[in-house]
Amino acid sequence: MEVRTKAIVSVLVIGAVIGGVYTFSANNSALFKGQIFNNQSPKVETETNTSLPDLSAKLGIISPKNSNDDIKANVTIENVGEGPVSGKISFQYTLYINDTEVFTNSDSYTEMAKGDSFTFTYPIPRAIYNYGKKGTVMIKIDTDNTIKESNENNNEVVVNYSL
Repeated sequence: MEVRTKAIVSVLVIGAVIGGVYTFSANNSALFKGQIFNNQSPKVETETNTSLPDLSAKLGIISPKNSNDDIKANVTIENVGEGPVSGKISFQYTLYINDTEVFTNSDSYTEMAKGDSFTFTYPIPRAIYNYGKKGTVMIKIDTDNTIKESNENNNEVVVNYSL
């Protein structure tokens, strides 16, 4: 046999042996236990986001210079939780004076991330609500309990006012 013929036969035999070992190992994955021919996909652990938002309110009263004028409620609504509030579900907030509803609004955001907040000032007309010189103003947020929060106990703030 010539040298060329021996070389071609050797390459073919070696290729057949390697191909056979590969085929055998692919069909018997327990044989090599993850060594050279491990065709199993690596397991990837995925972390699920279980962080919840937490809507919280702050309420301040702006007293008028003249005791016959209207008071104003300065309201801040903030997400103090670890997770975001998405715009998929809207939530309501309601302002009261002496347990009488003054204002209700529904808000939804594309996203209200951790630490995001918004503030508004709302006048409470004395001519309409006929409130006295002393009383309470209250803000309630997520009144329909539509947002799953890490803390549902901080959605209401009551402040006393005195003119």
